[in-house]
Order: sequence, then C-alpha cells, then structure tokens
Amino acid sequence: MRLIALTALAFVLIHAGIAPAADPPSYAKDGKALFAAYCTRCHDGKKQEGGVDLASFPDDASALAKRNLWKRSLGRVAAGEMPPEEAKQLAPADKAKLTKWLSAASEYLDCDPARRDPGPPPLRRLTHAEYTRTIADLLFVNLDPKNDLGLPDEDAGDGHFDNLSAILRLSPTLMEKYFAAADKVVDRLFVNDGAKARLLTPKPDAKLTEREAAKKILTNLARRAYRRQAADADVERLLGFYDKARAKGGSHEDGVRATIKPVLVSPRFLFRVEEDRPAGKTPGVNVDDFELATRLSYFLWGTMPDDELLRAAELKQLTDPAGLEKQVARMLKHDRAKSLTTALANHWLMMKTFPRARPTQEFFPGFRDDVRRAMVDEVRLAVDHLRTADRPVLDLLDADYTFVNQPLAKHYGIPGVTGNQMQKVQLKPEYHRGGLLGMGGVLAMTSHTFRTSPTQRGKYVLEVIFGTPPPPPPANAGQIKDDDPKKKTPLTFREQLSQHATQASCAGCHKKIDPLGFALDNFNAVGEWRVGTAAAPLDVSGVLPTGEKVDGYAGLKAVLLARKDQFAETAVSKVLEYALGRELDGQDECTVREVHAAMKKADYKFNVMVTEIVKSVPFRQRRGAGK
Repeated sequence: MRLIALTALAFVLIHAGIAPAADPPSYAKDGKALFAAYCTRCHDGKKQEGGVDLASFPDDASALAKRNLWKRSLGRVAAGEMPPEEAKQLAPADKAKLTKWLSAASEYLDCDPARRDPGPPPLRRLTHAEYTRTIADLLFVNLDPKNDLGLPDEDAGDGHFDNLSAILRLSPTLMEKYFAAADKVVDRLFVNDGAKARLLTPKPDAKLTEREAAKKILTNLARRAYRRQAADADVERLLGFYDKARAKGGSHEDGVRATIKPVLVSPRFLFRVEEDRPAGKTPGVNVDDFELATRLSYFLWGTMPDDELLRAAELKQLTDPAGLEKQVARMLKHDRAKSLTTALANHWLMMKTFPRARPTQEFFPGFRDDVRRAMVDEVRLAVDHLRTADRPVLDLLDADYTFVNQPLAKHYGIPGVTGNQMQKVQLKPEYHRGGLLGMGGVLAMTSHTFRTSPTQRGKYVLEVIFGTPPPPPPANAGQIKDDDPKKKTPLTFREQLSQHATQASCAGCHKKIDPLGFALDNFNAVGEWRVGTAAAPLDVSGVLPTGEKVDGYAGLKAVLLARKDQFAETAVSKVLEYALGRELDGQDECTVREVHAAMKKADYKFNVMVTEIVKSVPFRQRRGAGK
C-alpha cells in the first residue's frame, strides 16, 4: 500500500472536517479495548491475517507509528468491510468510537522541524539503467545493460520504481558481471579515438611528465566517477595501477587503461556512497554538497552530475536555497530530465506493463504494432510535456490536447494528422479524449483479449489516480466464465459482473471499482470510441459508495477533478518515492503535505512539485548516526 493509501470513502471522511488531533490519540485508552472486542480474533500474534497484529503495540508511541495501517483500517471500517460479515459486528456506538480513533490516529502527525526524521539512509546501488548512462557520460561508451552486458532485470513489481534500494542488492554473481562489464567498457573505450582522446587529457609535454599527466587525468576521473572531490588516497591507489602497467613495459596509454577497470568496480562508483554523520539536536543531518548533487542528478537525470553541477558543489552553492533552485531549474530544462518523466510514465502510470496488454489483432485488427508504439509514446510525451511546458499535473486528469501520429490519430478518429512523427494536437469535444484515462495505452492494458475489463479499469483509477489500491481478491472470488466471445448468453457482461459482485467476499470492493470502470465503457478494449445500440446498449452510469454519480467519461473526469487534491497528493507521494529511492513511511507525509500545499498555490505545476521535493527535509538530509 502507498503512503496515502486510503479508500475513496476514507479520503472523503478525513477531508470532510475530521481534523488532526491536537494531542496524540491514545491507543491504550481509546483503541485497544475496541480492537480486542472486534478485531484481534483475526489479527493477533497467532493469526496475523494480512500480516497485521493488533496486539503487538506496547504503548501509544508504537501504535501511532503505524499511521498507514490506521488509514487502511479506517477506509475498510467506514465502508463496512471490517469486521467481515461472518464476524461479530460493531455496535453503532462502538463503530463511531473506532472510526473517530482511526481518523485521529491516521491523521496525527508531528511535523515539527526540530523533531523531523528524514527517514532511513539507504545504501543505493546504481540501477542497471543508471549504471550504463553513467558510463556513457563518464567514458563516452554506450552499452545496453541487457544485450551487451547480460545484466539481469530489476523489477520491484507493478507500480513500484526500479530504483528502490530494497531491491538493489549486490550478489557475488552480479559482481562478476560488473567485472566482465568493465572489461567490455575498456575494450570499447580504447578503440574509440574520440573517447580515448578526451580521456587522455592533459597530454604529456615539455612541462608535464607522463606520470604528472596521469595524476591529473586520474584526479579528474576519480572526481567524476566517484561524484565528489578526489581524495588523495583514491588517486594514489589508481596511480599504483598505472605504475604497475608502466613497470611491465606498457605505454602511458596502457597505464591509464589499467586504471579504468578498478574505477568501474569500485564501491564508490557502483554505489551512491554517503558519509555517516553523528546526529545533533535533530534526528536529521544535512548531506554535503557533493552528496546533494548526486541525489539531484540521479533524481532528475538518472545519471552522474555534469561538470556544472559538480562545480556548484565544489563552491558549496547547493546548500544555498537560491543556488539549489537555480540548478533544479537548469536541469529540468535539459533533455536529460526525460529520465524522470519516463520513469513516472513507466512505473507510476504502469506503462512498463503495456507489452502484456491482452487485446489481439484477431478481435481488433487495428491494434497493430505501429499503433501500439504510438500509444506508449502518447503517455510518455504527455508526462514529459508537464515538465517542458511547466504544466499542472492536473492535465493528466483532463486536458485539451494530446500527442498522436497519423496511425494513432486514425485509430482515435482525429482528422488532419499526417506522418509517423508524434505531434501535439488540440482536442475537440467530439474526439472524446483528454487526460490519461482517454489514452489507448491505458485502456488497452486494462482490457481482456476480446472485451473491456471494467474491473481492471476501475482498479487502475483507484490505484494510480487516487493512490488507493483495493486489496487482492479473496481466494474464493471465482471468475466470470466468458472465455468464448461467440457464445450466446442471456446476460450482458454488466449483468454477469453484477451477479458475481453479490458474493459477500467480493461486494465491498466491486462497489468501489465497478462504477469507475463502467464509466469508461464507451472505449472498447483498444481505446476506440463506441456508442451503444438498441441491440447492445451501453450503460456507463454508476454510483460510488460516497453517493457520487458517475456517467460516462465526461462524468468520470468531473469526479476526478472534484478530487484533484487527492490526485495531487498521489503524484507527490510517487515522485517523492522515486526521489528517495525507498517506500515512504509515516514521517514522509509531512513532506507530502508541504509539497502539495506549495504546488497548490502554484496552480499544481509539475516543476514546482519537483523543486519543492528537492528542497524537502528527506531529500536534503539523512538520519544521523546513532538515531
């Protein structure tokens, strides 16, 4: 579950006026007895259903540290999903008391800067993509991590980023691959005259001996590769490899060549190393300028700092808020910042799963490879446009433009677009587009082989837009048997799903999911607009558990925009997770709230969100040693 993983109903309850408690809510006084009466039968030290042990909190402080748990619980209690139907039900008075306590516990947060914890300090290995991009920028050698180096896939699961420190382990097998990769890099480097010339600078001359030139070369190499000022010990170590190669009769070039592999397999290259510092009066301590430059560069560019950013670090300009903002603005304008928006499109918006989209050309002849490629490009370009044009993140909910080429425009029924180049087009109401949920890539990857999947589409809205993923279906949920599209059935699919959703174990989730998914049913399985007929009518209306009515795509967009702040908080939490390289914890919600408030004042601009995240406590600080 994400940091702000509330159900839609829970969000409404909390933001309808249930304010954070002035004093910490007491688990021992107000919560423990209620949980013992209604919940610990399934959630104690023995059963721990869903991994939850409600009897494990020795004091109020340990209970209040589980804010995410109380958020999830609030939504399920408010929706009537907990306790389950077969269990002892909450008396009305007890339900009111429990809801009140859960609301207070899920919202109570101490955001005093003097006590702010920046979170765990992860040791972060470069991802394989970061590794190859860094080598390209460091040594001008371009390699594919999988095809050229045989590096294994890194996958944190759908919806998660592949830069999470928890998955970036270094096994003996992977270390062997890094040694082999270093050899390939060296081989390619020294057959590339341009790259060799740039590396072997300065050149020895009458005023500079070969070893003196080597020392200057290695000082600069260590500075760039290790992303900080070169330590004397690092340079002397590399000079040792240079001297050994020269002692064996090698040339000056051979000596420099002998230093490259030690650099590329060094922990200071493979990991983003930050120094431990003792905690002072606050739990967090500022990282130094070079560490901040590295955090910033891998966040925005997915690669090492460039020379300008390293110079700013050397001059300690990044600890100055104005200097830091200047670098953020510069870097966001650079084409390299596509690394950030591509990561958001692939992982937050789940476009990396598009290759698994199930519709086939047997049932949808227009779902050709060129159309499929354009669908992915449309989503990625839409996200990157938020950066390049400094647009509000709300454009992902509704916009009067999109990006298409001729094949995709024809698929959508948009006239006047020629050529295979993706281009921005203005939308008219009759095109029935605008926003993420009108894009074929999203609609196709949430469909089945020959039909739409309102359940998958509704789940996508809850998870990606609202940040409230529903729980996995129960083991006895069953499936709708419609594998044969040519089979005559007396029931429409909506009627079949309605029957399925009456099962006690399924009803709670389907009430939240299905109205959202059916609202998108004017789009077929590959995102083409369709209208119902007398013989096959389309019912795209529904009612959410909150009482909100949804009627078709336009009605759904109205619901989304009414909850724009929930979506903005989801966006902040996802970008912050990517920036920090770890899943968020309770203290991080202070940052989510602060960034959201700042971007709201600036019309929800994407670049403001990114800048505020860079200025935040967890981005600029690390937990002090001993805390």
